[in-house]
Amino acid sequence: MPWPAEFSHLPVRHLRALVSCDAMSEELPLVVDGSRSPSPAMVEHLRTCLRCQAELVGYRRLLRVLRSLRDEPVSFPAPDLVTDALHALQERIGLLQDHVTLRSRRASETWLLAGAVAGLGMAMLGARAFIARAARQSRAAYGGS
Repeated sequence: MPWPAEFSHLPVRHLRALVSCDAMSEELPLVVDGSRSPSPAMVEHLRTCLRCQAELVGYRRLLRVLRSLRDEPVSFPAPDLVTDALHALQERIGLLQDHVTLRSRRASETWLLAGAVAGLGMAMLGARAFIARAARQSRAAYGGS
């Protein structure tokens, strides 16, 4: 499969611009595992693009790790270990849910108390305004100043 941006009639300095980093991301794994040889456009792009160089290094490391895993024996954990870990995790999740429920209950109680205090304050202001108005009307009715 040829590179979409590979044009042999262009000078090498123009080749980097013809290969995007997205196209490189798709092709780099194939180059690293040996399925494809890098084209001149890809070589020129890699020579100047730090992002694609870093991605190439990452793919090479990944391939090394995968190859080293082939040589290591595979061991599976004991079935009880997995079950015990799942039960411990469920207990931990239950404790966290209880904690969150308690905190949200406390928060709602705090807002309820704040609302009650604010309501009481408004009632007191209203009562004071009512008393002041009644006092003014009383003075006006009895000829006071």
